[in-house]
Amino acid sequence: MLQEYSHLAFLDIETTGRDPGSHEIIEVGIAMVDPKTRELKDTHELKIMPEHLEIADPESLAINHFTPEAWQGALPQQEAMQKLCGILSGSTPCGWNVGFDRAFLETALNRAGFTISGCGIDYTWHDIKMDFIRWAKLVGREEEFGPRFGLRVAREAFGVSAEGAHSALPDAMATFEVWKRLEDDFQRIKPTLHI
Repeated sequence: MLQEYSHLAFLDIETTGRDPGSHEIIEVGIAMVDPKTRELKDTHELKIMPEHLEIADPESLAINHFTPEAWQGALPQQEAMQKLCGILSGSTPCGWNVGFDRAFLETALNRAGFTISGCGIDYTWHDIKMDFIRWAKLVGREEEFGPRFGLRVAREAFGVSAEGAHSALPDAMATFEVWKRLEDDFQRIKPTLHI
């Protein structure tokens, strides 16, 4: 029997560095969205205590606003992964450059004894960055936003707030807002495309 995924989970993950094999997730933001109505149904924000701060990249910690004081009361890794498994169950994850998020989440879940499929998470993730690149090409603005096509330029292009940038929940919400605007614009330009 095929698993049915009832909602989209726009997520963003902040980490102690760029290597999922050695660095850790320190924050996850999730915006749960109804795929049919595109309505925001719920949000989740988890701060997670790193176990190996000694190998963290100082630049990553600065970008992500990590301080021991701000992370007081953060969840231990094992507990956080169990909670994320429950939150994301039945969802299709969406995000900006989801390959990064997926590599970290899958590694962290595996370390905690969980799997993507065992948690009931859709194995096919949706990368909103790819939608943005496709949109930029369709409207002839590829040079304006490339070569990185970052979330910052997408937010600016669609007038989405940058408040809280590089914090997980604000970035997850920004990705959701950019996705809604992309979907609206794809509907607007669809009749003009001659394929």
